[in-house]
Amino acid sequence: MKMNFKVRSNPLHSRLTKACAFLLLILSAMHWSNGPLRAQDVVFSQFYANPLYLNPALAGNASDPRLTFNFRNQWPALNASFVTYSAGFDQHFDALSGGVGLHVLTDQIGSEAFRHTQVALQYAYNLNINRNWALRAGFQYAYANRSLNFNKLTFPEQIDRVNGIGGRPTNSEVPFGSKTVTINDFSAGLVLFSEKFYFGAAAHHLTEPSQAFYGDADAPWPMRISVHTGANIPLSQAYSNAEPLTLSPNIIYIQQGTSQQINVGTYLSKGPVSAGLWYRVNDAIIATAGFQRGQMRIGYGYDITTSKLSDARPGGSHEVSLSFIFEKFEPIEKRRYSKVNCPKF
Repeated sequence: MKMNFKVRSNPLHSRLTKACAFLLLILSAMHWSNGPLRAQDVVFSQFYANPLYLNPALAGNASDPRLTFNFRNQWPALNASFVTYSAGFDQHFDALSGGVGLHVLTDQIGSEAFRHTQVALQYAYNLNINRNWALRAGFQYAYANRSLNFNKLTFPEQIDRVNGIGGRPTNSEVPFGSKTVTINDFSAGLVLFSEKFYFGAAAHHLTEPSQAFYGDADAPWPMRISVHTGANIPLSQAYSNAEPLTLSPNIIYIQQGTSQQINVGTYLSKGPVSAGLWYRVNDAIIATAGFQRGQMRIGYGYDITTSKLSDARPGGSHEVSLSFIFEKFEPIEKRRYSKVNCPKF
């Protein structure tokens, strides 16, 4: 965005640059307070390292108790970056014929001007169709809280050509203070899988609940549809004593409101080491790497922006995942469920 006036000093230029960076937040805030909202959910690049977020049907799919932690910092070069934290726990229970999961997510934009927090409970029922195929059906209830602090936003009425950014006038039409809204949300998903293939679909925000900060605003939470499929292809002979080399091609399609994205990529893993390369069509190239040691798995992903947004030099996006799988001994012949062999990172 070009400013139509000249700045007189570097400090002022810096402050005005920050004002421009917050312009998107300003426009969004006006929509939140007076008009429709078409916000999108957080998108993680290490899709399978955050299984409870991708699809509730994956709750308990590791069979053993599992803890997951995820951190994403999107476009940190901007003053208004998107920072997201996620944590989850899930486990399979024979008595429930499926898995139970608990997932917590918090997302913030800029200097905590906007914050979204949600806690989700999940249950996934496992059905063994035959010796080769199984089906999991998952359900999720989430309680979400969203807050917007108008005092931490910069509005056009605060920008002066000479003095830079000042305070807001007391008679401003933009409200002061914070607004908060709570949301009850429901989601569902399915996963059909065999030892080498898997296909899943999920629908989040089934009822498209209102997320408006004001009661008379039209601001439904758009439904998010996700479809994901992949395979595990061994590249080394099964009778080899060495660690098997496995190729896992994947496709993930996500649509929310009028926005959609296609992710095409593959993982290559051998023993405890895994590497992946993805392309988010018309948006970014994603490189990932993972390592497992005992019960711990750690992964790192970096998004290289390839869209027109790269002209604004937002920088790449960083993502870190950490999981602990507490393996317990259980003879395979005694298991009443099948395990989804999705990628680990």
